[in-house]
Amino acid sequence: MAKFGAIYLSFNAPEKTLEEVENISSILVTQGYLFTVRYHWETPWVQLYVEEPENVVRYAEDISKIFPHKRVIGLAAYTVSDSVSFCEFKAGSAIRLLQSGFNSERRWDLIQGQEQSWESNILSNLTMEIGTRGMVSYHINQIGILLNLPGFGIPRSGEAWSKEIIN
Repeated sequence: MAKFGAIYLSFNAPEKTLEEVENISSILVTQGYLFTVRYHWETPWVQLYVEEPENVVRYAEDISKIFPHKRVIGLAAYTVSDSVSFCEFKAGSAIRLLQSGFNSERRWDLIQGQEQSWESNILSNLTMEIGTRGMVSYHINQIGILLNLPGFGIPRSGEAWSKEIIN
């Protein structure tokens, strides 16, 4: 992958229906967002595919305001330069922002918010200070798998999305 950008909205029972995926897509379109909306039945997330990875953090913050009761996570990567970001928002407030490699290759650009429980497992060898060694695209893949985000091992090769809406 040369570039990757996606935003994930939490999607739990009782609203976990394909009609709700269509409703989320419809709300996004009325708000001016034309993301491809994807859902796979094995995960508690809806994926919004983002064409411009550099805008994932801004879009994730906006989306968290549109859906204030949902957990919103954003992941972005440019694998050629190992520029990556992770963000989590709830109701427009940043819970965690991690960005590495956009200003200086393989160095932290941004660290904000509270450390998450999964960070010690995935980022254990990285010093969390601006200007020190940062995340790479491999870490984004590990985060996606650990959080059971669709598109990271699910759907599996050859298996279709349960619902995909191309806006």
